Amino acid sequence: MNIKSILHPFVVWHRSRKDEKRKTKYIETDYSSKIRSYKDINAGKRCFIIGNGPSLKLSDMDRLAGEDCFACNRIYGLYDKTEWRPKYYCSQDKKVLEQIREDLEFAADNCEQVFLPYNYMEFYSKELLNKTNLNLFYHPYISVYSRDGNYPEGLMPFSDDISRQIYDGLSITYGMMQIAAYMGYNEIYLIGIDHNYPMKNGVVDARQSYADGIKPIDMTTQFPPELLLCEISFREAKRYFEQNGIIIRNATRGGKLEVFERASFDELVST
Repeated sequence: MNIKSILHPFVVWHRSRKDEKRKTKYIETDYSSKIRSYKDINAGKRCFIIGNGPSLKLSDMDRLAGEDCFACNRIYGLYDKTEWRPKYYCSQDKKVLEQIREDLEFAADNCEQVFLPYNYMEFYSKELLNKTNLNLFYHPYISVYSRDGNYPEGLMPFSDDISRQIYDGLSITYGMMQIAAYMGYNEIYLIGIDHNYPMKNGVVDARQSYADGIKPIDMTTQFPPELLLCEISFREAKRYFEQNGIIIRNATRGGKLEVFERASFDELVST
């Protein structure tokens, strides 16, 4: 047993206690009460959750005009090439937010609502914090440490009340799923979620990991992708959707995400 294993229970106890205090403070804010107003506002509708993967085609974006879309991170790199804009823009990872902080106002100006973590307010400008379409959600602490590399199912919960918390899931896709479910969408379709990161010299090869036109995140600052943990989270989402009568399908062109049943994007969206 190494020193990390010995200290881990204390670290979890300390961080969990600190997290509960901060979460209690968040729930008393206007940010939490504003998010409560989104409960079931889109009941019975369908939406698309869009990733930044290389399978995402620019020619598909204008076909999504009129659809309710969630998009994330540097998707705004496509805005000068398409009239399409997402209804909801989201980002959650601290290291990603550090890199895109100067672009967040632009992202907020090109969507109806923007969702960002309350936990990282130090990255947000005064101008961004004053925007009426800004929504800040709480990211609770969840330990994913495993001494033997085996992770249990259900490790990452799926939030049924995003006014209290949105769980990380090791993927912004997971966060967008929780928002979509809370808003009442009963059909959710994924596109551009390749779930595949080619590696080069131990680092993600960003040139092969993003759609044309989207500036890659500097992956040398990131932790290696935890695809196994992502899949555990996605299976938790699938269980939640099945229990609540929500359809979710993966309409990504190719890619390696097989947790969700596949659907054809071309059959879903007319030309």
